[in-house]
Amino acid sequence: MKKTMMGAALLGTGLLAGCTMTGPGSLRVHEVALYGGTQERIVWVYGALEGGRGSVKVNGTPLDLRPQISDPLALPGTLSVNGAATYRLPTSTVTPKLAVTRDTLGRFSVPVNEARGTVYFTDGRTWLRLNGASGANLTALPVSGLRGAGELTDAEADVLSRALTGQGPLAVTVLPEAEVPDPRLTVEPTPAEYRHTALYIQSGVPTLAAQPGTPAAPPTAGGRVTVTELASGTNAAQNNPAVQLATSQSALNALYRVAYGNQTGAPGVPALRTGETVVGVFLGQRPTGGYGVRVTGASVQGGTLTLTVEIRSPGAGAITTQALTSPWTLVRVPGVFQSVQLVDGSGRPVQLGGGAGGQTR
Repeated sequence: MKKTMMGAALLGTGLLAGCTMTGPGSLRVHEVALYGGTQERIVWVYGALEGGRGSVKVNGTPLDLRPQISDPLALPGTLSVNGAATYRLPTSTVTPKLAVTRDTLGRFSVPVNEARGTVYFTDGRTWLRLNGASGANLTALPVSGLRGAGELTDAEADVLSRALTGQGPLAVTVLPEAEVPDPRLTVEPTPAEYRHTALYIQSGVPTLAAQPGTPAAPPTAGGRVTVTELASGTNAAQNNPAVQLATSQSALNALYRVAYGNQTGAPGVPALRTGETVVGVFLGQRPTGGYGVRVTGASVQGGTLTLTVEIRSPGAGAITTQALTSPWTLVRVPGVFQSVQLVDGSGRPVQLGGGAGGQTR
């Protein structure tokens, strides 16, 4: 009896060892490797299943293929991989390849672009393509996300662009194959098509103040006032949520030290004009990218400044930069104020968290 059972076990082992991957028909594999602010390989597997199930090996790891699921990254013709819309792996850490800044007039500077390729930019809402790979005072044109980047199909570029939208200001460029640190994936059975695109992502692109123009008109009681963004970013030296008002040059200098305290090469502090206030809104430390704050309007009532703010946070399963962030924005308004309150687009009060009270200096 023992011999019979042992023989059956050995036979089963032999059968398993002889199994081959039952890859789908017309197997195609498309990969995008993300470096910099996001370190992740995203792999779409295309094909047709026989019997509703198949398998492949990627870098020697067996993967189960089934009909595609409902997911923001799911695409027509793709299959689910181990129950997910895509197969994901980490990418290697690389040295910074891209440095982009923008100013409040919408002009860009690119002092560093080792990839020497096209630069795409999103402010978290729309996408632009810069008119130069490097230099100062560059302009940009609206584009349909990352279409045309590397070997991405239009559908892949669209879902990737949507996934990155809402992550705050990002700059993206395509890395040349020679500068990609990770080798291409090995796939068994060999796919009929393999596409590979490597992107470098600069998260938290800072916004710098443009040259000052004509001072805005002073506010009228109970009316709307002009609000101008001076600068914004995602890496302030501020762990707790806070709102700070600056009505003196020394206070504005202090705000800039907080905003740029975790960065090297901070820009010069602009001059505070007579009869105006600068407000800093700090979200405090957040666990990943995808968080941000933007001031969309301002009004005055009884000596209190009210700012309408838009606060972003990443959705479930979103592609986010995997690093601690501390989003912030600095805005300039005409008038001198001692207190400020935040509201959302519907006029409801916004609480950033502990320590969010306004402070005038």
